Amino acid sequence: MKRDFTFFCRIWIGIPFFSGLVTGFSMSPPTLDNTKDQLVINANDTLTITCRGQQILDWSWPEVSLSKVELTDRQDQQSSVDTPGHRAVRVKECQGEPGKPYCKTLILTNTQANDSGYYRCFYQDIKDIIDGTTAASIFVFVRDPQHPFIKRNENNMEAIFITDSQTHIEVPCLVSDPDLKVSLFSVEQAPLLLEGNEITWNNKRGWLVPSHIFKNSSTFMGFFCTTSVHNNEHRSSIFIVQAIGLKFYELKLFPEDSPVELMQGEGLELNCTALVEFNTGVEFHWDYPGQKENKLASFQSVRNILDRATEVSSILTIRSVNVDDSGYYTCSAISVEGKQKQHTVVLVHEKPFISLDYRNGSVIEAKEGQKTARLPVKVSAYPLPETQWYKNGKLITRRPEFSRFRVQQHALEIRDVCKQDAGEYTLILKNTRAALEKRLNFTLIVNVSPQIHEKEAATSTNPYRRSSRQTLTCTAIGTPPATITWQWRPWSPCGLNSTRRTLGRRGQRDKIPICQNWIGLDPEHAVNPIESIETLTEMVDGKEKTVSRLIIQRANVSAMYKCSAENKVGRDERLIYFYVTTIPDGFEIEMEPSEDPLEQDLVQLKCNADNYTYENLRWYRLDPQAVPPELDCKSLHQYAESLGGKLSFQTTSNSWVLELTITNIQLQDEGNYVCEVQNRRSGEKHCHRKYIPVKALEAPRYRNNPTNQTVNVSESLQMECDVEGTPSPQLSWLKDNQPLHQISGIVLQDSNRTLSIQRVREEDAGLYTCTACNQRGCVQSSATVSVIGSDDKTNVEIVILIGTGVIAIFFWVLLLVIFCNVKRVNPADIKTGYLSIIMDPGEVPLEEQCEYLPYDSSQWEISRDRLHLGKVLGHGAFGKVIEASIFGHDKKTCSNTVAVKMLKEGATASEHKALMSELKILIHIGNHLNVVNLLGACTKTNGPLMVIVEYCKYGNLSNFLRAKREFFLPYRDRSPKTQSQVRQMIEAGQVSQHDRQPSTTSSINPPMQSRVAVDDLWKTPLTIEDLICYSFQVARGMEFLVSRKCIHRDLAARNILLSENNVVKICDFGLARDIYKDPDYVRKGNARLPLKWMAPESIFDKVYTSQSDVWSFGVLLWEIFSLGASPYPGIQIDEDFCKRLKDGTRMRAPDNASPKIYGIMLACWQGEPRERPTFPALVEILGDLLQENSLPEIPFNVSQSSEDDGFSQASSRPPSQEEIRLTCNTMSTRYYNCVPFAGCIMVGPSSTCHSRVKTFEELPLEMTSHKTHHDSQTDSGMVLASDELERFEHKHRGATLKNPSAGHSTERLISSSSMSSSGSGSTLHPPFFSQLSGQTFYNNEYGQLSEEEGVSDFFSSSDQAIYQSACLATSNL
Repeated sequence: MKRDFTFFCRIWIGIPFFSGLVTGFSMSPPTLDNTKDQLVINANDTLTITCRGQQILDWSWPEVSLSKVELTDRQDQQSSVDTPGHRAVRVKECQGEPGKPYCKTLILTNTQANDSGYYRCFYQDIKDIIDGTTAASIFVFVRDPQHPFIKRNENNMEAIFITDSQTHIEVPCLVSDPDLKVSLFSVEQAPLLLEGNEITWNNKRGWLVPSHIFKNSSTFMGFFCTTSVHNNEHRSSIFIVQAIGLKFYELKLFPEDSPVELMQGEGLELNCTALVEFNTGVEFHWDYPGQKENKLASFQSVRNILDRATEVSSILTIRSVNVDDSGYYTCSAISVEGKQKQHTVVLVHEKPFISLDYRNGSVIEAKEGQKTARLPVKVSAYPLPETQWYKNGKLITRRPEFSRFRVQQHALEIRDVCKQDAGEYTLILKNTRAALEKRLNFTLIVNVSPQIHEKEAATSTNPYRRSSRQTLTCTAIGTPPATITWQWRPWSPCGLNSTRRTLGRRGQRDKIPICQNWIGLDPEHAVNPIESIETLTEMVDGKEKTVSRLIIQRANVSAMYKCSAENKVGRDERLIYFYVTTIPDGFEIEMEPSEDPLEQDLVQLKCNADNYTYENLRWYRLDPQAVPPELDCKSLHQYAESLGGKLSFQTTSNSWVLELTITNIQLQDEGNYVCEVQNRRSGEKHCHRKYIPVKALEAPRYRNNPTNQTVNVSESLQMECDVEGTPSPQLSWLKDNQPLHQISGIVLQDSNRTLSIQRVREEDAGLYTCTACNQRGCVQSSATVSVIGSDDKTNVEIVILIGTGVIAIFFWVLLLVIFCNVKRVNPADIKTGYLSIIMDPGEVPLEEQCEYLPYDSSQWEISRDRLHLGKVLGHGAFGKVIEASIFGHDKKTCSNTVAVKMLKEGATASEHKALMSELKILIHIGNHLNVVNLLGACTKTNGPLMVIVEYCKYGNLSNFLRAKREFFLPYRDRSPKTQSQVRQMIEAGQVSQHDRQPSTTSSINPPMQSRVAVDDLWKTPLTIEDLICYSFQVARGMEFLVSRKCIHRDLAARNILLSENNVVKICDFGLARDIYKDPDYVRKGNARLPLKWMAPESIFDKVYTSQSDVWSFGVLLWEIFSLGASPYPGIQIDEDFCKRLKDGTRMRAPDNASPKIYGIMLACWQGEPRERPTFPALVEILGDLLQENSLPEIPFNVSQSSEDDGFSQASSRPPSQEEIRLTCNTMSTRYYNCVPFAGCIMVGPSSTCHSRVKTFEELPLEMTSHKTHHDSQTDSGMVLASDELERFEHKHRGATLKNPSAGHSTERLISSSSMSSSGSGSTLHPPFFSQLSGQTFYNNEYGQLSEEEGVSDFFSSSDQAIYQSACLATSNL
């Protein structure tokens, strides 16, 4: 628009100018009789030039001393000779031509060298003389050997004036002969010949020299030229170069800040400075208030030469000012080019003062993204006060966090306003010398235009499944909170308005479709039934978000939905294309009637593509010799054969179906078939591949024929019909040519493949025949059974058989125990060592578990077509876990979310065996509420091995606890809602005690959980109740694993998953955990093991039992009650760590653990496995803790409120002495001054109560020279070398042989003086927990320990300071 306006103005301005030119220049230019650009004549010759044109003509010539003489025809005849001493140019009329009626001839006689130059003929009546338009010229050389140089005056010196901006100097060494060779010299101390490509010669103008030759020489004065004619040298005039200045650049008056303020009696100095070209002359004049009164003022002139200009200054000085000197001071500077003025105001004050006020009020509003926000103030003060701005009480300085803040004229400017700039601001102005201070308070509100979060992600083009329940979400971030409204319109195309654009956050510009006819969403009259519209406001990451969810109960009809978010500063919209289809993802391949066709079967491949998304369906068959590793649709035609197919349109589903039928499939038809479709919008092609396996028909044949058998009476008989064929033959048995059916004592198993007869009798003898038939024919084979003995001897044989069996079992068990103790399979040597949950190696050796455990495909196999794989949840060195959706058998019913374990590309047979072992172990374990249950598997050879398990939406317990640290309430939640959940959790545990059989059917539905719906766990706070509940559930799950003869070997918070309704589940990541990158796994020899969680016997002797899992459970308790911290914080995992762990050093209690909880941890960490509690005992103890109705316990180092509102916050006031007394006296573990200590715990048969347990933190710092790590830091890279560990294990085993009791800790916190409970009416606890109540503890600030119930000499003097510091937060009460 701006260019158009400029062009328009130029046209209007140029019309008058060009109209004059058209009037004056519409004719052709004059012409000369000599058409060359130059003419050469000799001296004293007569010069004659004739000119013709369309108007009156006139002439000009170079020699100004020549006069002009107009000749008529008569005068021309009378005289054509010059008068002696007087030369003139004669101009006479001549005969015109058609079209050029005017003619004039120039005649010059007795020509001389100085007559050389331009002779120009022009139109007399036209003002502008332009060669080629209104004039014609020719350069005439008058050759004179005596005067080769043209001199226009008598002096031998001429001046050349240049300015500073000129880049070249023109030296006018004009010659009379164009063929002369002229040299140029510079006039310096010695003449210097100038040569070079930069210096150019023109015989009509002279030399052109760069100006830097003059500027860079300090001795340079000018130029002169020389030439040689007939061996005589001639020199031109000397051209003196003189630089002159004319430009006046600018005028400034200092100081520039106006007004200039002074106190009475101070001196005033004003500097008026002009910046001019180097020698330009400037004259200054001053006007000021004291000028009329002849106020004493002095003026000083200063001239300062700079590199490219000159500063000329005039300084006005008044030594002592008073109030009368206030007013305007004006400086005028006059030069050749003109006059410039500058003025300033001077204010003289009698005393210091500060005046401060608001300019626009105390509340300032700005918008996020605004270029500048200003907090303006009205300030009048002298002298200039110190300015300080505060934000929320914090001084604004030059630190990086305030880099966008700038104080200008006392006002605060904030550039690039963001939401974090909102807050309270305070301005303080100080004059410390005069003891003056003023302040103002501001409130800055930053309004944020709403942004819909979902628009940042790529728009989903996937259609929505018909009849499914869908949730459409709009999340708006803005201040003030945005109001979200929903609208809809029928499905139809929208126009695209290219002029309406919005700038996205990433800078891209998106075209916004403009759709009309939007309708407000009415839940009662919607094309798709609306279940609800939920809108809520919440704070997430410090941002206030408004979330609106439109829940569509059933997707029936395609439509368009729009959510609009609006507040007072802006509006944002999101369009949702709600296209409904019956095809998952809009594109699929179906194979009918079977996924595994046989030779000669009918096979139908159907390619279903949604009409909304795709078009141009085609079938291809891949060349078996050129199948690429990855399917590339762009080059599909290069290695695939195009096939036909029957195309049909399904109106009900709005989809295309391309059906490929193979009526009689042959073996050569086996291979990959690809359906190609094209996206309607992007034109991109998509492909799906389907592999058709074809099995050849084979007649039945016997691999091994039945053999004749001779058996005794009462023995067992088994005959096998080992036959094969395709399809699998139908088997039937005949005895003596009579059909044999399954009756009592006769068992037909494995589809009649095996015939078993229990307790053979005499009549069972005979000819047994097995017949096998399929489509290719029938075969049969017979064998004779002979029975020896009589039925009367059966009872004696049974007794002998039973006795022999008992003896054999006894020796077998004895042999097995000896073998297990002598040789143990090292789990780290095979890939199954990556599995955590295994069967007890005492039951089945680890390397044999894969073959030992069965897998029934009829119960657990799931077709891969029912799975839709999603994002990767985790991956390891060999495997990965993927989130997936699983559909019903018809592939159209609603889906559930599951987790799929599978191997990575290029997996070895060993890794495949490990994953298969994991599958079989999960089948063996069965279903339990607190174990991640198996749902099914995909084991067929036409695809990767997949193990399908339950999906837990909240991830692992370790990450969850860390994320909830800020929302943790360190006391019990006594609300009725929580109590109800606890009761139901206990009831669920009781029910699960009677339901521990493994599932016999594969189900895609998750197990039944609590009927009480729990809110989203991210929105509810975490309480002590939750931590105990998690611990109880893990113990219950481990109790179930022990009952199934399984051990875990890697029980840790990272292997515990959290599901809906606060249910935790034990899992085994197995191959999907990258133990090479996980810092929790430390290299031990050639293996990586979780040393922090391992029991001493597992570290040194590689012994894994359920009791070693109990040790790991104690470490897991520590993780839970430290809210996800890494165990042994700051401790280096090395040989010294293992030695101290073996000697009895333990972790100190976490901050949130009560004495009872810490006592459970210490019991789990007993050095002798037999002295640790079992998981059933832990379930009972934690269940009792979960149901206790006493006052809440005070955890270590945490003060808490005694209120009972369910989610009450910790009290902000310190508790009174009475509250402390009541709390201490009513707790199950009593305190003096509430200083907690675990006390003595009874475990097993031990009866000694040791004074204390040694913890890692008690050791002096010099014992651990390494740098202490942060709580969240792991021990990545800490390594036990192979030789070091072998030496350490050998030392440990040697000490154990010499001293059988060496494995017991000498500093255990264990008491077992009594096996009885502390109270007759209390709940019966397991023995190791019987003395937690009734113990008395104290802080050493309040005297000696009083003995109670057999506890004496509890502390040593050196121990007191340790426990005082450990309980510092509580003792300060």
